[in-house]
This record gives sequence, structure tokens and C-alpha cells, in this order.
Amino acid sequence: AVVSTQSTGGAKRVGTWRIECDTYTAIPNLSALSGKSFQLIHTSDNENLSFAISDQMGIVVAERSFDTILSKLGDSYQPNKMSRIEAKGKKFDMVDFSVKVGNIFVGPNFRCMVLEIEYRPISFTKDTLALMHEFLSIITATMPIAIPENLNHLNTSKQLYQMSDTILQYVRIFSECRRAGNPMGMM
Repeated sequence: AVVSTQSTGGAKRVGTWRIECDTYTAIPNLSALSGKSFQLIHTSDNENLSFAISDQMGIVVAERSFDTILSKLGDSYQPNKMSRIEAKGKKFDMVDFSVKVGNIFVGPNFRCMVLEIEYRPISFTKDTLALMHEFLSIITATMPIAIPENLNHLNTSKQLYQMSDTILQYVRIFSECRRAGNPMGMM
């Protein structure tokens, strides 16, 4: 279906997106791993990768075959099906910006909305944060916007922004949605 650019503020719809997150928890009878867990995330933006995030927010990026290794660790770690969370929605292009708008679900239940903005020409966060903040203030007019926590350290360095930085933002948003039933997540 063709979406009118007038109805989307000049943005062109370019598809859909999805991020899925499963929590893996150590089997209680293993004292060395007791209480340990990690999040396993998959994204439609790069279906060949798996992202594993520890409780301390350390991140491992691996090929999708990592999931096969996890299935072999069934006697150590088990997925918690009750804590499955996913974000999904529509993608739009607006000149140099990529905009994703979607909903977050914990199991079958709606929890919050999410808005993701990417400025494609530049990958250095320090060089784009002011522009991104201005763009967000225009499209969200009445909503206060805060810079996500993990971008603050990138703002002071010349590090390239990577997909793992986006994944860490989603982990934080997912955590907030689980805890508080937050009606709106902003990235």
C-alpha cells in the first residue's frame, strides 16, 4: 500500500521493523551462575546477528549461529518465556533521517510506544546530537526529550555510533517498560 507523504509529514514509508528480546536465566542449582541472567536480542535491521547483553550491560555481538550454542547450554541457562518483549512498527525516511515508530509488547500485552531517529550522513554522535535534539523537538513538539544515558559518553568522544549502542538503548527502554508500564519510550 502506498502511504501519502502528506499524511506522514513528508516522510516516506519504507517498511517495517522488529526487535525481539528474550531473557536467559541460569538454572538455580548451579551455584557459580546462581542469579545470573542475560538478554538475547535479535533485530530485523540485521538478521544475521545476535546481541547478548549481561546484567552489567556488557554486550557481545555474534553471528546468529550463537543461538545454536545457547540451545546446547540448556542445562545451564533457560529462556524465560514469560519475560519475552518485542518492539515492532513502521520505518520512514525523511530526507537524511530514518524514523522508526512502534509499540512495545511484553508477551501479548501492549506496554509503551517507542520513537527511534537516525541521522544517516554522520556516524559520530558528538557531531549529530544537537541536530537530532532539534529534529526531535520539532516532531514531538510538546514532549520533553532527554538524551539517552549511553549517548552521553559518546557525545564527548570521537567514537563511531554502532548498532550495539542502539541495542543498549532498547535494553534500557525494555527494562523501564517491564518495571513501570511506561506509556512512552523515547530514543
